[in-house]
Amino acid sequence: MASSQKQLSMLFLAYVLLLLTQEMPFLASSRSSSLVALASATNQTRYEEVEALLTWKSKLDSGSRFTLSSWNGTNPCSWRGINCDSLGSVASLNLSNSTIHGTLHYLNFSQLPNLIALTLANNSFFGKIPLSMANLAKITYLDLSQNNLSGNIPTQLGSLRSLRDLNLSNNDLAGPIPNEIFSLSNLTYLYLSDNKLAGFIPKEIGRLKSLAYLHIANNRITGPIPSSIGNMSNMEEIWLFNNQLAGYIPKEIGMLGSLIQLDLSANYLNGSIPTTLGNLSKMKYLYLYDNQLSGPIPSEVGGMRFLIHFELLRNDLTGPIPKELGMLGSLSYLFLQDNQLSGPIPSTIGNLSNLNILDFYQNELFGPIPKELGMLRSLSELVLIGNSLSGSIPSIIGNLSKLISLQLGDNKFVGQLPQDICSGQVLEFFSANNNHFTGPIPRGLKNCTNLYRVRLQNNHLEGNISDGLGTYPYLDYLELSNNKLYGELPPRLGEYSNLTSLKISNTRISGVIPFEVGNMSRLHILDLSSNSLVGEIPKDLGKLKSLLELSLCDNQLVGYIPRELGTSSDLSRIDVAGNNLTGSIPKQFGDCSKLCF
Repeated sequence: MASSQKQLSMLFLAYVLLLLTQEMPFLASSRSSSLVALASATNQTRYEEVEALLTWKSKLDSGSRFTLSSWNGTNPCSWRGINCDSLGSVASLNLSNSTIHGTLHYLNFSQLPNLIALTLANNSFFGKIPLSMANLAKITYLDLSQNNLSGNIPTQLGSLRSLRDLNLSNNDLAGPIPNEIFSLSNLTYLYLSDNKLAGFIPKEIGRLKSLAYLHIANNRITGPIPSSIGNMSNMEEIWLFNNQLAGYIPKEIGMLGSLIQLDLSANYLNGSIPTTLGNLSKMKYLYLYDNQLSGPIPSEVGGMRFLIHFELLRNDLTGPIPKELGMLGSLSYLFLQDNQLSGPIPSTIGNLSNLNILDFYQNELFGPIPKELGMLRSLSELVLIGNSLSGSIPSIIGNLSKLISLQLGDNKFVGQLPQDICSGQVLEFFSANNNHFTGPIPRGLKNCTNLYRVRLQNNHLEGNISDGLGTYPYLDYLELSNNKLYGELPPRLGEYSNLTSLKISNTRISGVIPFEVGNMSRLHILDLSSNSLVGEIPKDLGKLKSLLELSLCDNQLVGYIPRELGTSSDLSRIDVAGNNLTGSIPKQFGDCSKLCF
């Protein structure tokens, strides 16, 4: 097939020469010489391309050579991963996701003069990036990502003046980012994330006026973010997260009018949030979490009208939550947890009709929950733990039918919990512990079958415990301690087959411990202390082979300590003091090497 194509090419060339000789005899000699020279040069380039590629193939391992089994003959245009230009020269080499193992050392790039795109992503290439890549004068697209390349980024890559896309992410590259890279005036995409790069971000980065995507995340970059970054007027995405950057966020970032995503999280940035961020009207994703930012959240953030993700968690921010957040009508995720924000929750938050997650965990907020939060019909997570919020819970919160997580713990709330707290039947995480709630366990929880974790301890809840509990096939954690609940433990507790922790201490429950509790095969902690339980300790508790801690102290239990408990080899703590038990400690406990009475 290759021989036939070569013959056709030679016949066509001869035909063209014949026409020129017949129609323009006075130019025939010079024109034919030029065409012959062109054909000769093309054939020479083809020969060198084939030689370079086959030599490289021969140096790869057997599995890689098998993958490239189509690389035979003299026509590379038909080989796997190769596309040619109109003259039959290799223009593109794409071997992404081909499980090739080897180095690039034996690939002679000077013999691939017309290569425009080189894509070797997601293979097992190792070793250094060859300096000879500087010979790829026409290359516009270079992707070596997701390999095991090591060493420094060669400064010689700065000579690739046509380069628009450079992707070296997900390798083991080290050393500084060469200043020469920032002389590539056509560069639009620069992906260097997930390496071991160190040093500063050079101020020369501001020269890259065409750059739209800058990804240098997950490296070891230090020093400040240069203010020259504000010169990059086409910038759309900046990923600098998980480095060791320090200093202020430069106010010049507010000049990047095309910016859509800014991620500076997990660094050591300090100072205040620049008010100029409010100029970024196209911004959709803003991540500043895990830094040391201080001062207030500027009211100017209300200018980012298209913002979807706003994450400021784990900083040292103070002051109130600005009411201007209510202007961010596209906002879906608002994370402000682990700061020192104070003041009330602004009622304007109720305007965020697209809000999916609202997390104010561990701040210094006070005042009541505004009833307007009940208008957030898209909300799936509402986290208010660890503040000084007070007042009663607006009953309209019960209308949030998409809530998966409702976390109200560690505040100063009073009154009753909304009875229809699980109106959408999707609630999984519910905490209201360490407050001053009164009244019964919300009736809506009884049929809330998706519950996974429930924490209602340390309140003043009352009512019959058997009326408040339903059937929960997925329940992992249940704590109702330190309340005024009464009644008997229902036998259906044995149906909680996924439960790992059951804590109902210091309440007013009475009756016997249901033997069905022994069916909770994954239980690690069982605490029924300081109640009015009677009868014997069920020997079925010996079936709890995963049990680590058992506390039944300060009840009215009688009889013996079941010897079956001694078969729980992981048991590390047992407390049965303050009962009316008789007999001796079973000798089987001698096999419990981790046990402490």
